Amino acid sequence: MPASVSANHFDRRAWVSAGMEMLRSAGVQSLSIEALAKKQNISKGSFYWHFKDREDFLESILDEWQQRQGDWSTNGDSNQSPVERWARLLETFAEPGYASLELAISTWARQDQNVARRVADADRKRVHYLADIFREIGFSHDQSEEWANAAFCFYLGWLDRAGRDTQIQNGPTLAELLSRLVLAASALASQEALRQSRR
Repeated sequence: MPASVSANHFDRRAWVSAGMEMLRSAGVQSLSIEALAKKQNISKGSFYWHFKDREDFLESILDEWQQRQGDWSTNGDSNQSPVERWARLLETFAEPGYASLELAISTWARQDQNVARRVADADRKRVHYLADIFREIGFSHDQSEEWANAAFCFYLGWLDRAGRDTQIQNGPTLAELLSRLVLAASALASQEALRQSRR
């Protein structure tokens, strides 16, 4: 970004993008209007042209985050196989900064009940999306629900550990581990189906 940015060109979306980046890198406590304006080398007046106050700004960041969750779970699904949808999901997880933003949002949710409610709503939709993929792959309804919840809990656990232990980055990636989990789930489902057929 240039050393100086005109307030006319730093619009609401640019403020939200800058706020999400600061949230990702330093947590919600870092999100002060003064700090953001200084970082972008722009006056605080630009901020108040687009937002009523800091709370309005934080709500806009949450809106954007929720919109992004909806984007990866709906775009192009009607024309994609479940395997393609799973691969696209793993690509999303592998995007630079995605995991650190998720971790920052999760940490924020522990401090704010409103954020916790919105994260819980997004999580339910994400688990539902995963369950749909498992069903389309061939899992039963109950198996799909169980493995979707297991995969999502695995994802959240990996994020939490990655935020505390940088050594985890030296091992298999989250995408690789989730793919292995699906393969293991598929093998177990096949064994269960075989046992049922022999009864």
